Amino acid sequence: MTRALATSRIATIVALCVSLVAAVGAIAFDLRVLPEHPDAPMSSGWSGVLPGVAMLVPGCLLLWRLPWHPIAVVLAGFGTLWVIDGLASAAVNLAWYEDRDAWWAVPAFWMFTRLGSVLILPIVLLLLLFPDGRLRRGRGWRAVSIVAIVLGLVMPFAFLFVPYDVLASDDPLRTELLAAFEPPLPTIPLPDVAWVAILAAALPCLIASLLLALVVAVSRRFGATAEERAQLRWLVWSGVVFVASLAIAPLLPAVLVDVLVAVTIALMSASVVVAVTRHRLYAIDRLLSWTLVYAVLIAAIVAVDVLVVLAVGSAIDDRAAMLVAVVVVMLAYAPLRGRLFALASLIVNGRRSDPYGVVSSLGDRLDRATDTPTRLGDLAAAIAEAFASPYVRVELDRPDADPIVAEQGTPTAALEEIPIDYGGAVVGRILMEPGRRPVVSERDQRLLGDLVRLAVAAMRNAELGRELQAIRERLVVAREEERSRLRRELHDGLGPLLGGVKLRLETARNLAERDPERSLALLDAAIDDQSEVIDEIRRIVHDLRPPALDDLGLVRALEQQATRLTGGGLAVEVSGDLPRELPPAVEVAAYRIVSEALTNARRHSGAAHVVVRLELDERMLRAEVRDDGAGIPVDAVGGVGLRSLRERAAELGGTLEIGPADGRGTVVRAALPLGHPVAPPDGQPEPEAETPMEATADA
Repeated sequence: MTRALATSRIATIVALCVSLVAAVGAIAFDLRVLPEHPDAPMSSGWSGVLPGVAMLVPGCLLLWRLPWHPIAVVLAGFGTLWVIDGLASAAVNLAWYEDRDAWWAVPAFWMFTRLGSVLILPIVLLLLLFPDGRLRRGRGWRAVSIVAIVLGLVMPFAFLFVPYDVLASDDPLRTELLAAFEPPLPTIPLPDVAWVAILAAALPCLIASLLLALVVAVSRRFGATAEERAQLRWLVWSGVVFVASLAIAPLLPAVLVDVLVAVTIALMSASVVVAVTRHRLYAIDRLLSWTLVYAVLIAAIVAVDVLVVLAVGSAIDDRAAMLVAVVVVMLAYAPLRGRLFALASLIVNGRRSDPYGVVSSLGDRLDRATDTPTRLGDLAAAIAEAFASPYVRVELDRPDADPIVAEQGTPTAALEEIPIDYGGAVVGRILMEPGRRPVVSERDQRLLGDLVRLAVAAMRNAELGRELQAIRERLVVAREEERSRLRRELHDGLGPLLGGVKLRLETARNLAERDPERSLALLDAAIDDQSEVIDEIRRIVHDLRPPALDDLGLVRALEQQATRLTGGGLAVEVSGDLPRELPPAVEVAAYRIVSEALTNARRHSGAAHVVVRLELDERMLRAEVRDDGAGIPVDAVGGVGLRSLRERAAELGGTLEIGPADGRGTVVRAALPLGHPVAPPDGQPEPEAETPMEATADA
């Protein structure tokens, strides 16, 4: 344990012991005096003990954990002073009725009437020092803080040094109390007129000090982190309540004022503890909304009362005027309560209290949007409105390009990053400046997740729609190119061959009678040409779809292709147990991909052994070609063959990976979706049919 922590805990124990003795004495004196003299000349002892305990308990907790933290010192020190002040007031009451010459009566009276004037100063200090225990940075704000402290010291200065005659001039009871208990103390020689002016200015200066301190506390929110703003929110709310209570205190009975002071000081102390020790408590926002609502309502009701009394009070009696005021308030202001709360909640919390409305509004925006950047902007705007955030930035990653970015508002403070997760992968991020109430509750997280999922699903569907349209266009182009190729091959290759055969046959017929031998030679030549025509037709048919796929199946066709490529130091092994009936498009794509990979391995890799593996996995045909060659050079440029492999896989919605194999060589992996279940290989039992429940679960 450090020395600072040890001395801090010793001071905590001393403060608790002194306060405990003082509190017990104050309550004992109250129990002895108040039952017989409820209208005692001084405040009751409990009226000082309650606010003292409210400050002392959190102050000692903080002082025990945070050695000599300025906030802890203010709370613990002034809390002890409040409890001692309660003991002093109770002691004066006891002396007034039982023994006015008691030795403790004079110091108790001086403690209560003179030194007790500093008891409001800790509120000013808390507002000025919170949360770091130092005055606000900046010359201007530091000057305002010093002015607030000076104004807060006007009342203690006045009551500590004001002469006896000036203090006793306007109250007979106070004059009698001063005559009985006022000790002869030195004072500052000033004219009585000056002291009267200082006393008159004491309360306005105190209120001005509190207001300036409140302004300084609010100003700390600008440029603060989200956590610091949350801490300040608690203190500012309780400070507003305290200042409002102090302003209405002259209108309330003394007992109610004592209770109100104790409660408001307890609120401020609790807000400090919550803000310092628990940074993630934001339930204050709803309380802040209600405080704003009822403050405006109460002000409106008071205004209506005053106007009604001034307008009709002279014509009718007071009871009728009050009845009219109540009726006007009920008719005019009661219906506004719900709307006023909704407005206050919108300012503080955003639209998060209406999650269905937020999601529905975003859905309408997404339906009207025409492109991805617009949809991202709609998502950013919806998040900013839902969580009252001054700045939101949404980034959507793209594989081969810069991310798409949309912004809402202007950044003024540190941003929080929230990843966008879709389908188990991070596809982007949200950078947002926390609003008046950050996104921390489980309900807020669910709303944010719903907004992101809705927007990302809409953008994903739009991207898939565009990809589908692009695929359709490519299919049309490929079909037309294939037709053009077939037209060229038929016109330029097969057509001339058939034309030549026709000419030879016609010539042979013409020469059949005149020159039979030459006619037979032409027939033989025509037969040879016809064989070439048949070979050309087979080549064209093979290019459309290898016949071996229909005759042998995919595995046997690839084994046949591997046999052709085997030799010259290269051995090819094909393995796989596949059904004979596979989707034709998948068979052709797998055959072309594996054949091209084998050809590349023979031509470029220098491999001695190539392994081809085929398997079915969850409605997916997987093909792997692995060689032990030299591998792909780092600076190699992909050619037409590799691009063709990727295009064949992409056309079916599959994937193709080309990379180094483990140890040495190259591996080509293709995954081609089947689109629908296929029959099992020969000799394997068919899978059991799914039950309706299993089918629903799969969907």
